[in-house]
Amino acid sequence: MYQWTWKSGICFVYDRSTFRLVKTLNYQGEGWGMTRMNSRLVTSDGSSTLTFRDPASFNPTKVLRVHDGPNAIRNLNELEFIKGKLWANVWHSNRVAILSPQDGRVTAWLDLTGLLPTNVGLDEEAVLNGIAYDVVHDRLFVTGKEWPTLFEIKTIATK
Repeated sequence: MYQWTWKSGICFVYDRSTFRLVKTLNYQGEGWGMTRMNSRLVTSDGSSTLTFRDPASFNPTKVLRVHDGPNAIRNLNELEFIKGKLWANVWHSNRVAILSPQDGRVTAWLDLTGLLPTNVGLDEEAVLNGIAYDVVHDRLFVTGKEWPTLFEIKTIATK
């Protein structure tokens, strides 16, 4: 199990059974989002690029620019790997980009505007930033920083 820090350049690796710290790894840049994709880790740093990493060394193996047509998608934050696609929320927005891990092309957008009522009274930093997928029960969850609720959602295809 991996936990990385926003600015200190340290990634902690824990034993999944005991939660005991196994080792620490170093990296350059900021740590925003992370997910496991098959045998690799994928990380975001708030830019328009995702970095694929070797889980043992945390060394980069591939860098992928995320784009919707010709436009780079910046502020990539929380990540999740779901059914062969990478999902990345765009920081300070209600949108999640669903993209191809092969070429970084956005294949769909998930707009979660209105999910959290505006009268909840949270500050401007209380933004969408949590995506979790339960592969066993095929369930998708989203939440945000300081949000009082975890939402289970279902996506539907639109034309």
